[in-house]
Amino acid sequence: MKKEKICIAQIMTAHGIRGLVKLRCFLEDPADLESYNPLEIEDGGTLSLTLKNPIKGDWLAEVSGISDRTAAEKLRHVLLYTDRNRLPEPDEGEVYVEDLIGCQTITANGEPVGEIIAVENFGASDLIEIRPLSGKSFYLPMIEPYVSKIDLESRSVTVDPAEEFRS
Repeated sequence: MKKEKICIAQIMTAHGIRGLVKLRCFLEDPADLESYNPLEIEDGGTLSLTLKNPIKGDWLAEVSGISDRTAAEKLRHVLLYTDRNRLPEPDEGEVYVEDLIGCQTITANGEPVGEIIAVENFGASDLIEIRPLSGKSFYLPMIEPYVSKIDLESRSVTVDPAEEFRS
């Protein structure tokens, strides 16, 4: 089942004394972010942003109604969402991260591996976090040969969980 809300950005931290925030945008083109205002937050409220300038791979942004560092610090790690129907359909071979959460992972032979519980990116490439049927969760690079097929209809992802990733 597809989620109605898609996370398109996250406020990372406050920046400076005038209430600016450092923002990580998950859109292909961060300049599009303002067109989705107002953005929804997890508690049901909304925020409107104005992008200022890029900063080390992220963006500085002004949040409407926030004018000092103390108020901006309260927004640290807040996730920003928009309705799925406001976003374009993913291109061929692409998916929205939210659609992967909860998918079952299987081997090419159809053996169950576990459930995708998160998708992270620590700088190199996207990693899926898999909670196996037993044992600790592990990360798998979201590239071939580790991930070979994504089937959102059946909510399954075919993976090759090499032993080095399962320790």
